[in-house]
Amino acid sequence: MTNPAAPPDSAQGDLALLSRLARDYVVPQSGTLAIAVVCMVVGAATTGVLAWMLDPIIKLLFLEKREDLLVLIPLGVIGVVLVRGAANYGEATFINTVGQRLVANSQRDMFRSLVGYDLERVNAVHSGKFVSNFLYDATLLREAVTKGVGGIAKEFVSLVALGAVMIYQDWQLALFSVVVLPGVAYAARRLGKRMRKASTHGMMETGELSTVLSEMLDGRRIVKAYALEENAAARAEIHIGRRLKHLMKAVRTHALAVPVADLFGGLVIAAAIFYAGYQGVRGQVELNHFASFMAAMLMAQQPVRSLSQLWTTTSEGLAAARRVFALIDAKPAIVDRAGARPLVVAPPPLGGAVRLRDVAFAYHEGTPALDGITLEAPAGRKIALVGPSGSGKSTVFSLLLRFYDADGGAIEIDGQDIRAVTIASLRRAIALVTQEPFLFDETIRANIAYGNLDADDGAILAAAQAAAAHEFIAALPQGYDTRVGEAGLRLSGGQRQRIAIARAMLRNAPILLLDEATSALDTENERQVQDALKRLMKGRTTIVIAHRLTTVLDSDRIYVLDKGRVAEQGSHGELMARGGLYARLYQREFAGDETERVANDG
Repeated sequence: MTNPAAPPDSAQGDLALLSRLARDYVVPQSGTLAIAVVCMVVGAATTGVLAWMLDPIIKLLFLEKREDLLVLIPLGVIGVVLVRGAANYGEATFINTVGQRLVANSQRDMFRSLVGYDLERVNAVHSGKFVSNFLYDATLLREAVTKGVGGIAKEFVSLVALGAVMIYQDWQLALFSVVVLPGVAYAARRLGKRMRKASTHGMMETGELSTVLSEMLDGRRIVKAYALEENAAARAEIHIGRRLKHLMKAVRTHALAVPVADLFGGLVIAAAIFYAGYQGVRGQVELNHFASFMAAMLMAQQPVRSLSQLWTTTSEGLAAARRVFALIDAKPAIVDRAGARPLVVAPPPLGGAVRLRDVAFAYHEGTPALDGITLEAPAGRKIALVGPSGSGKSTVFSLLLRFYDADGGAIEIDGQDIRAVTIASLRRAIALVTQEPFLFDETIRANIAYGNLDADDGAILAAAQAAAAHEFIAALPQGYDTRVGEAGLRLSGGQRQRIAIARAMLRNAPILLLDEATSALDTENERQVQDALKRLMKGRTTIVIAHRLTTVLDSDRIYVLDKGRVAEQGSHGELMARGGLYARLYQREFAGDETERVANDG
């Protein structure tokens, strides 16, 4: 399994990555970018104008002593500076607008890709690493465009403008000065490679640190209960230290770019002064021309210095781009087949018959989770799946919902192979209620509405009433507009379960999957939830997974799974009379319940 959050081995070159960044995220903002470019050109031009103005200032004010220009020339300088300031403000505003939208759009595309992943791919990567992609890499992309590519363009235009002034003043001296540029470019490229390597390792450690933080928050009860605070802190410190090591490499590489550029620049300035001085001694260079030339050369030091730094920033962004595009480009393995049609199911209780024929499946090669299972749930009837842990009960649900595809055999709903119908229509026909109901950190109204996004408030209210949830919801200070907190932790287990049942009620699907829906509840909550489930199951094809066998005694048929196979099937009475695995499981549970009852009575 390829880790989409890890840096992939990509044959894409830097130009290909830049081309895709431009095509997908920059070109759609061409209007905003055009304004930024205009501001950039104006700002660069004014930099050149300021360098050139030293020529007339020295000539007219100091050599010719023109008193009539004593006010006009300073006013001209102020005007150029004002234009430059306005241009720089506009350029910074618009180029950062492009950058921020790039972050938002790349995060949008990453999220759309992520929600389409197969469960196998999602389960293979810790959620903390995906968070690192969304936050860390998206920010590096923005930096690469705004400070990298955008900055390179700005500084290059400034360099061209200042170079034009140098050529205008003394083309021979200007030509002499550019011999250093290949050296600067070579050094910048070497530093860029170092930066990309440090950035890649830094991102990987950022993902590991995100994983540790996420696990600590998700497992905070276990951390506290087992006094693992020091252990958790030690794990975090290890990854913090490793991340710091790589980030410091990036810092040193980035910082090295300026001294390297200054070294080359200093050599050029020294050579230029020597050459110009040699000509000046011989009367071949005028003071005003030389001053303007030197001003342009000194001002050109900043663009050269910035370009050397910005290339390292761009290299860091390109490393992030590879990871972002790897996440975006990952394609799910479970998709609609060519020519897939919508699943056609008659309304309850006529439709929704489920049949598995010789279904085989393995999560890992050589270890079958299901080994040739055949079972049937007639339309409108209730069947139960029971058996020891690891016998394959939950796998049946995962295959029925096409979270995974079976390795062999077929699964049919009303005679239609689920691999031949669209995934969306298949999942619309199924409602799922799990042992640990998951609620989003939104309002109760929104959580129920996820069962049917087109439902109105009346339908939501009716679903809550049918799920025995309306009374406790109405008693809350904000009623249906109450936020439930992370994973619904502001509500009790029974309340969360009833909201989940209301969500399933609202879906009004012909097939209902119940995965240990009451096993985690106390007696009072279980009674209320069981009453709600009876209303939900009425007329629907219901498949129940249960460890507590007393909850499935009324099932039309019970399938007993063991090691991925159907060991027994029949009604409760038939299975008890057979005296097999089911009877042993039931007797063991009954004995446990009796022991608990006696202990409570005592």
